[in-house]
Amino acid sequence: MTGTVHAAIGAAIGRFAKNKPAAFGLGVFSHFVGDIVPHKDLGPIEAPFLLGTLVLIAKKHGVNSPQFIGAIGGICPDFEHIPAEIKRDPRRFDPMPEKFFPTHNGKVDHGEWPYSKALGVAMQIALVVGGLYLAGTLTKNDE
Repeated sequence: MTGTVHAAIGAAIGRFAKNKPAAFGLGVFSHFVGDIVPHKDLGPIEAPFLLGTLVLIAKKHGVNSPQFIGAIGGICPDFEHIPAEIKRDPRRFDPMPEKFFPTHNGKVDHGEWPYSKALGVAMQIALVVGGLYLAGTLTKNDE
């Protein structure tokens, strides 16, 4: 999934977890689930969308909210991709044994999207909107 999807789902989980440590841990777990669901990653173009999503969550709920903490938990596992991206490691799009997260090192299969890229993008947009709605980010009041 894109980082934006991981953040939106983590924020939704955070809203219902209410407890910040649980929101973070469940956000990390949701990253694992999101990685095994078949999807199409988009690469570095995802970064501005992720940043915008985090700003939106922080602005609506605050950086100390369970929603924001859940969103950070949801994207935290992807931080280990940054060194390989910076070095332009030719293996960066493949499982790398030196990575810790099971879907990043090949111990658990990372879901592959078998359909068109456009359909994959549409599915991820729906997940972002749904996640942000459940997080209370897209509503007028945080009920």
